[in-house]
Formats: sequence, C-alpha cells, structure tokens
Amino acid sequence: MDEQKERENAMKKAYAERLTAIEADADLTILEKQDRIEAQPKKITPYIVYTNLNRERFNERSCSVFVYTPYANVDKYGHSKTDYQSELLFEYSAWDNEIHMTVLETLGSESQLAFYDFQNHGMAQLAIINLLKIARKINVTEIEGNVSSFDGEGLKKVIYLLSKFGFTFDIQDKKQGLASFKLKLE
Repeated sequence: MDEQKERENAMKKAYAERLTAIEADADLTILEKQDRIEAQPKKITPYIVYTNLNRERFNERSCSVFVYTPYANVDKYGHSKTDYQSELLFEYSAWDNEIHMTVLETLGSESQLAFYDFQNHGMAQLAIINLLKIARKINVTEIEGNVSSFDGEGLKKVIYLLSKFGFTFDIQDKKQGLASFKLKLE
C-alpha cells in the first residue's frame, strides 16, 4: 500500500473513532460534519463541528463550539492526537438572550479559536458560523465579547476574522491587543 493511501486510511479511522465518541456522549451535539478527504484541501477536510451547549443546564458551565479534524492529527497507530483543534468558548444567558464570547490570546498557538498549525484552514470560521447558527436558533439578540492578545498583530487577525461576520469593535489598547466586540442579531 502506498504512503498516501496509508495516510488516508489512518485519517478515516481516526475520523470514525472520534465521530463515534462524540455521538456516544450525551453532552455533545454535532452541528456539522464533512467526511470527504481531499488531497489538497483549501479548507481542512474532513471535520466535525460540535458543541456542549445544553439549554436545560445552561447555568452549570461555559459552553464551546469545537472543531475536530484528523488532518495532521493522527499518530502512527491511526488514533487522533487531540479531541479537537479549535474551540470557541462562550457563555449563554437565556435571561438576556445574549452570548458572551471570549477570545484569549491571538489566533496563534495559545488560542481557543485555532491551534497555530491549523491557521488559515477555515477552522475558526467553521466555529463562528456554527455559533451564529446556534444563536439564531435559540433567539439570541446579541453576541458580545472581549479580545485579549499579546500584541496588535494578533488583534488585527481577530478583527479581520470577526469583521467578516459583521462584528463591530471597540479597541481599548491597540498596542496591547485589547478590544471588545459586538454583533446584533435580527
């Protein structure tokens, strides 16, 4: 078997295992999935987008939208190295119909939006798209949050990404990378 075929089989195995684990966990809900493997993906494939939001227990903890892919995430035995590569952390307030989103760091290696190795593959966008779907489904009227990064360059990346979805920003300290953001939903 050639090396490319072995990699594809390992990715398929890891994807199937992770999908089975997510489906078996009653606290997780799959939002979107793509099981196609592309030789030269423009965006990461295959992937699974899922959440731990449970409206019946929303006061218990913060929630997240996770994005998992076996792409560059499979060990020599065909198992995933990590359960997800992207996490978008948020808190849902049913009383105010609001979501508060936290973006720590930048879109770099310490980020909750995307691991460094997975930048520019669309994972953070998948998380945000699915958060917006959730928000509209549960009648959220506003998403707001804060960005805390080490520098202005990291802040620029976050602004660029969230601006694509209509978020507006109030920059407190450009040099330190501190800002707040908001999106009103119809």
